[in-house]
Order: sequence, then structure tokens, then C-alpha cells
Amino acid sequence: MSKINYDEVPGCYLHCSNVDCKMANHCLRQLAMQHLPNNQIAVTILNPQLTKTGEMCEYYRDDKPQVYGKGFKNMQAKMLPGEYQTFMYRLQGKFGRNPYFERRKGARLCSPKEMKEVEAVLKDINHEELKFDAYVEKLNWDD
Repeated sequence: MSKINYDEVPGCYLHCSNVDCKMANHCLRQLAMQHLPNNQIAVTILNPQLTKTGEMCEYYRDDKPQVYGKGFKNMQAKMLPGEYQTFMYRLQGKFGRNPYFERRKGARLCSPKEMKEVEAVLKDINHEELKFDAYVEKLNWDD
């Protein structure tokens, strides 16, 4: 069983109460429930009638750490001004203005899903070779 830090569990994260599931020891939703602190007054729980035991459960979330992108300030230096403007505006349309800049400077990590969005924009402007400033492994509570 993976040891998780409950402080990292997002506030509205869906917990799972299905302890009989064979995937329970590797599902973030069940692990969050197992590590629920005594002082936690309320949590959001999945409707047990909607969960399935095993690999067929659509709510299963793997406990393996995933790779997140941290910052992409160095990308700007390798782009022409027009390319960077297209890159920036497209990603601001997806993330919002301030969240874009938080991700750019590395104050907010890019989830695996968001990394694919950044990489798709890079591909569109012919800069597929560009990489994030750093990469971090952590549990994916987002998807």
C-alpha cells in the first residue's frame, strides 16, 4: 500500500468507500479514505452504487507518481517574437492569463494533461523540440 500525505489531497477530492475492491491498495480515492485524519469533519464520497470493483471502475486513480512539467521560461528565448506571441495567447486561452504566467515561471506545475496541451501548441508552431525547464514526479490528484 502506498503511503500518502493527506495534506496533499485536494479539498473536494472524491473519496471511495469500497474497501472490497481489489484495486483499493493502489487507488488514490481509496487511499485518501484510508488515510483520513481523525480531525477531518467531512469529505466527499463517491456514490458506492456507481463504483465497480477492479480495473473496470471509471473512478480508479492510479497511485503511481506521474511526471509534471515545471516552468517553461526558457522556451521564449528559443522562439521568434511572433511564435512566442501565438504560443502565449493560445495557452492563456486554455489556462487564463495569471495561471499561464504561474505555470510559465514554475510556481504552478503543469499536470500530464496540461503538458500535452503545451506540447500540442509547440507542435503547431514547429517547436516540438522545446522542453520544460524541469520535471517533477508526484501523485496525480487532478485527473
